[in-house]
Amino acid sequence: MKSYVIDFGHTNYKIGSVENNKIISIFKSGYHEHSIVDEITSKIQHIESSEILCCSVINESITNSIIEQLPNDISSLFKFIKVEDCENFISLAYKNNKERLGVDRVLNLIAASKKTENDLIVIDAGTAITVDYLDSKKRHLGGLILPSKELIDKLFFEMLSFNFLEEDLEDSVFAKNTRSCIESGSNISAYNSLNYIVERMSSELKTSPVIFATGGNAKNIIENCNHTVIHVESLLFEGLVNFASK
Repeated sequence: MKSYVIDFGHTNYKIGSVENNKIISIFKSGYHEHSIVDEITSKIQHIESSEILCCSVINESITNSIIEQLPNDISSLFKFIKVEDCENFISLAYKNNKERLGVDRVLNLIAASKKTENDLIVIDAGTAITVDYLDSKKRHLGGLILPSKELIDKLFFEMLSFNFLEEDLEDSVFAKNTRSCIESGSNISAYNSLNYIVERMSSELKTSPVIFATGGNAKNIIENCNHTVIHVESLLFEGLVNFASK
């Protein structure tokens, strides 16, 4: 049976095509690259399921505006998964403000928990970098949020009175121009710090968790991590598929 899943992220949106509960393709686009209404309408065809499962971390008014512009035969199928819906699968670390826990983080953990019976860590490298820990009893113990390299670079770009991107880039801890100083520093801050986080989590709990990486910058996670990392591009969508009506 063919169906679709949609992820409305901070920077991009993604449309996943699903057959027999397996993700067979993923389309990604920025909100300002093309008309999102046209893209969704063109990508979602031959629907055989009774729902289009979605998750969103953007303002609800924005997603409502998008849905209102879609053809009724598509918009009527939209079903948004919320954080509280996920408690049937895992125990959440956020107890008082569950609505402030990104549903994308929880869906990643649900999908990862289907791949191992051991403790696990999910690193999602997107607009920000999230690190979350789930133990073997499916208890979310919490995590951390780091700025991505792109966010750090953007901050400096806005702070400085000149365009440092015009300078040559060299990869060295003895950088000799502002661009190289910033980009090497932001790369270390965003990616090499993850080794410290993973090692501290493992040390405090005395475990050897399985580590999963997902998100648009997962390649940088894998290249800079001192531990074995399993890359699953479709992790969030695999989490959404668990909510498909039987």
